Amino acid sequence: MVKRSKRSLYPSDAAAMQEKVRAFHWEVRKWCGEIPLGSTVYVALEGLNSALELANRQLNGALDDARRDPAGHGRNGLEDF
Repeated sequence: MVKRSKRSLYPSDAAAMQEKVRAFHWEVRKWCGEIPLGSTVYVALEGLNSALELANRQLNGALDDARRDPAGHGRNGLEDF
């Protein structure tokens, strides 16, 4: 398994990143609706869509940790997902 860094993510940074991820995710889903199913572009956009869903879940986890531990960066960093 890949060794990950021990950096943590500030809750305010996670919230700002999540706003941008959600906006871009909406845009990608809109593009998917305009592309013919089964085309190589559609398949690539579906891969990007999956990655954006994962990023959004990880940011939600970081924000949940911050809510449980309001003293700082949250209990866990993104490396714990």
